[in-house]
Amino acid sequence: MTDETKRIILDAALKIFAKEGYNSATTRNIANQSGFSEITLFRKFETKEKLFKEAMSVNHEILQETCISLMEDLEKIEDPEEFLREYIKRMAVFYHENFEFFNIMVTEDNLHVDSDMGDFGDVLSEFVSENIGNTCCEVTSIVFTINTFIYTLNLDMFHGINSDGYEENIKRFTNNMVRCLR
Repeated sequence: MTDETKRIILDAALKIFAKEGYNSATTRNIANQSGFSEITLFRKFETKEKLFKEAMSVNHEILQETCISLMEDLEKIEDPEEFLREYIKRMAVFYHENFEFFNIMVTEDNLHVDSDMGDFGDVLSEFVSENIGNTCCEVTSIVFTINTFIYTLNLDMFHGINSDGYEENIKRFTNNMVRCLR
């Protein structure tokens, strides 16, 4: 099986697991989504659980790399308000482009999601704290609020609800979050 075939199957698996959940997802649906047979899936991944774990692991690595590159030049922004505006803007793009992964992280039980992936919020909180300096706000709460709001907007879009006004909602939310820094 080529690396391209494996990538196609893992992408299809991520979509199906995000849409249907681990327990409801079937290898038949994943095979159909990928365009390959179930036999091909089982030859490579042996079980649905192994397929799930590899799909999550591969995407976790990709997301870590993406997040690091997304945040690299943010450290150059000295004004806390400007930093927070740009941070929220980039996080909105990040969540939107990787929503299937985030949806699985939020909806699946701990039996299927690796606990090492749960430190995402801690890393972001530390990063934001280092870059907005001393404020009257508790940074972990700010980051949690940002992540929750952006996730919720994307969840609505994922289910075909309220897809209009996404940018405007992000803009209003950003203005409210920046007020927290004053």
